[in-house]
Amino acid sequence: MKAGDEEVRPLPEDLLAIARRSEEKERGRLTVYLGYAAGVGKTYTMLQDALQRRGEGVDVVIGYVETHGRPETEALAARLEAVPPATIDYQGLTLREMDLDAVLERHPEIALIDELAHTNAPNSRHVKRYEDVEELLHAGISVYTTVNIQHVESQNDAVAQITGIRVSETLPDTFISGADEIRLVDVTPEELRLRLRAGKVYVRDMAEAAIRRFFSTGNLLALRQLTLRYVATATDLQMIGHMRARAIPGPWPAAERLLIGIRPGPTAGQMVRAGYRLATRFDADWVVLTVDLESERALTVRERAWLTAALETGRRLGGRIVRLRGEDVADEILRYARRNNVTMIMLGKPRGIDVIFSPVYRVLRRSRGVDIFLYEPKGDFVRIPVHRQVPHLLSWDYAVTLILIAAAWGASILLQGVVQPELLLVLQLLPVVVTALFFRRGAALLAAIASILAFDLIFVKPYYSLTIDDWGYFAAFAGYVIIALVVSRLAARLRRLLPRIRESEAEVEAVAGLSRDLARDVTRQEVFETLARHMQGFAPGSSALLVPRPAGLHVQAGDAAYPLDQKERSIAQWAYENGEVAGRMTDNLPSGRGHYIPIRAHRPIFGIMAFVFDDPEEVLTPENKETFQTMALLAALALERMD
Repeated sequence: MKAGDEEVRPLPEDLLAIARRSEEKERGRLTVYLGYAAGVGKTYTMLQDALQRRGEGVDVVIGYVETHGRPETEALAARLEAVPPATIDYQGLTLREMDLDAVLERHPEIALIDELAHTNAPNSRHVKRYEDVEELLHAGISVYTTVNIQHVESQNDAVAQITGIRVSETLPDTFISGADEIRLVDVTPEELRLRLRAGKVYVRDMAEAAIRRFFSTGNLLALRQLTLRYVATATDLQMIGHMRARAIPGPWPAAERLLIGIRPGPTAGQMVRAGYRLATRFDADWVVLTVDLESERALTVRERAWLTAALETGRRLGGRIVRLRGEDVADEILRYARRNNVTMIMLGKPRGIDVIFSPVYRVLRRSRGVDIFLYEPKGDFVRIPVHRQVPHLLSWDYAVTLILIAAAWGASILLQGVVQPELLLVLQLLPVVVTALFFRRGAALLAAIASILAFDLIFVKPYYSLTIDDWGYFAAFAGYVIIALVVSRLAARLRRLLPRIRESEAEVEAVAGLSRDLARDVTRQEVFETLARHMQGFAPGSSALLVPRPAGLHVQAGDAAYPLDQKERSIAQWAYENGEVAGRMTDNLPSGRGHYIPIRAHRPIFGIMAFVFDDPEEVLTPENKETFQTMALLAALALERMD
């Protein structure tokens, strides 16, 4: 196929997506019924479609449906077989949840699962209901499910701004975007308000309160528009994927790449979600970047929680996570943008006194050819104290610099008349060089200027005056400043590169080194032992390779004393059976101590990588999780090669 004189071929990544789909033929199909508010008829429409499919001979079962006491919906649900819900006693309450194991055992062709974003009761197998749905799909059961736009994670901030109510139960956009079909269930706001007044959505007293608050005409119009735009975007992405996979010619624009710069703060998660929406709108690759300042004090527990949650949100939404260390936020952002062909940068809008000192304006001035988007936080947020907005003018490095300068002055005064003035000038240079090597550029510049002024004031005629009679001294003073800046720049670059070199060494050892060692292995046991050896050197703790046996998973390589008690064994077994990461710092069975990663490339699962870290919060970062996944994939490919 050709377009003009240029041959048009499918992109490799699109062909890979088709290949993955063909490999997952046994996976169930996901159909999402999406609405803009409660009462539009999502559950009712889903039940109608299910009855039609049953009439065609398809085995359809209700896994969990919430009728909210609506007679029409209850009448439809009564005509379908239903798996009884599980009851869970929690703090004196009896909670009803979908009985996942019973649905899996019944194994219908289609299961109806209402309220996709629902949070399960404590101690359930999964934290969220959409993860239950993922397990059903993996088992080959197709699922019909319902969700409202306010529960879609990327739309959460916009909905809160429209309605004044922030919904806590959300699910990732990537789950919905992976649906085989999204069906929009829509009615006009006028019809929905009539349903409310008639008591078809809530009881009458609740309906009147709801109409006044959430279901005002303005709110419903805005939510409806938001939903229509979301569905249009999802449909457009599906169309583009279809055209690319089949090499249909079209006017493809140059690729866009968005960088979202965040700092530890209460609105970091909001900003990541807003960046995701912007990247989706432009069909752009996107990266979430944060810079750890070398001169900044350690993050508080709250700040670390904000930053970790924002980075995890970015990873969950499909973005790339980059964490840099440097002396200047603007420099690091611009350096990364230039090296990675970034076309758009999103930054938080400066507020209060922070407007004066924010690196945002330096990025604005120096980012030629790059579009800049300033994000305004939505709704209520925690304000940053004034003392945090003003930089510390006398930090520890400046204090040490002043002490060094004072020491050099004192030594020069003691040696005055004993040594030549030129040697005193060299003595004044020492604090400049030391400061430039170990401290920030500003401290080095302070040392140079202060040393110059002190030397001129005390040791150069006319004494106690800043007047310069000997221009040779002036040339020396100018050389002071140049030396300070050059040495400081080189030292800063070295300090910036060393942590990256260490991180790169660890990543190369974990990935490239593992790949090299696996290439020499000829048996499965050698592969397991090689992987276990690389796992043990990652971080303090215990690690092991678990493989299936008739009696269950057991340690095949690694730490023979790995703490595999009954609870940890059941979590690892679930990860093996479902091919999903589980355990600590995940959404699947997170109450365990261990972190469990399936060793899988295509369909077969060869075993489980098991970790129990001494400091899991420090180790299980989004970057390290990706490294673990890569290690598991490399081992799985090596094992497949031996089959």
